[in-house]
Amino acid sequence: MKSAIPTVDLRAWHTASPQERRAVAAALDRALRETGMFLLEGHGVPREAMDELRARGREFFALPHEAKAPYAIGAPYESGWLEMHPGGGVGVPREEGEAPHAEPDLHESFYAGPAYRSGDEAADRYNYPPNRWPDPVLPALRPAVEAYTGHMQRVAHSLNVLFAEVLGLPEDFFSRRAAHATWTQNVSWYPSLTSVGEVASGQLRNGPHTDLGAFTILSRQQGVGGLQAWNEADGWFAPPYHPDALVVNLGDLMEQWTDGRWRALLHRVLAPSPSAPDEELLSLVFFFESDPDTLIEPLAPPVGGGAGLEPVVSRRSVLAKLGVHPDAASTHA
Repeated sequence: MKSAIPTVDLRAWHTASPQERRAVAAALDRALRETGMFLLEGHGVPREAMDELRARGREFFALPHEAKAPYAIGAPYESGWLEMHPGGGVGVPREEGEAPHAEPDLHESFYAGPAYRSGDEAADRYNYPPNRWPDPVLPALRPAVEAYTGHMQRVAHSLNVLFAEVLGLPEDFFSRRAAHATWTQNVSWYPSLTSVGEVASGQLRNGPHTDLGAFTILSRQQGVGGLQAWNEADGWFAPPYHPDALVVNLGDLMEQWTDGRWRALLHRVLAPSPSAPDEELLSLVFFFESDPDTLIEPLAPPVGGGAGLEPVVSRRSVLAKLGVHPDAASTHA
């Protein structure tokens, strides 16, 4: 039997009867146990905001290398431009001892994050890195990102409430730990086969991975070389697509928090296909975490899954997986 990927309508959830909510919660809980993803409708994000950010993103990626170079990312936790190197894929300078990927991924991205400042410069460098807006070459990108991420933060708050309600927790369980949450808005461009030329054996637009935060909100475009998800029942499969729906997938922190009851989604983006050589895709990816110093303590059964996972500190856990030494991310650094 194929795993079901449900569609949750946020607007309908707020007006649903207790019986209707129980049915939605049961379907959502099952999907998050089996796969770690669902589709979200009734989110209130205007199509115009998505289209505007996509358009400005395409303009940025179309700029010549020398115009984008001043905004290149120099460390894994920075905001800015993640370059796709000629003939080979993307790469962030790696910390000493971190192994490179076998084949680099075929995409380039622009990253932005919250403008919040705690007053602790050492902590803010890692938790809230300053945004590096390309205002001199593309002043329209910043307002497009800010407008879209305003909607994403609102949706993230609603999802935190929804997750708590599905688990039978106080509705503010997650949201009260996210007053100054760390997040990253990623605009990712997946170029066509025509533009990248030959693709190496095993090379993908984005290799298999789980996301590092609590959850991710994705506005995707359907394509031959598009998103695939994985679970034990189905292996790799293409999730359902609805143009107005957002994809929500869980990350490592939520798997940790639920002690394995819910799983971080394993996913990938396929290589550009010879059957659609001119296909290029642009994804809007919002990675949401929690307040950086939140202690993620795995929930005890029956809410938690009983996997026996260890507690972690939110931002330290994320940065460690990016190759940043945890001590460097300490607010006491």
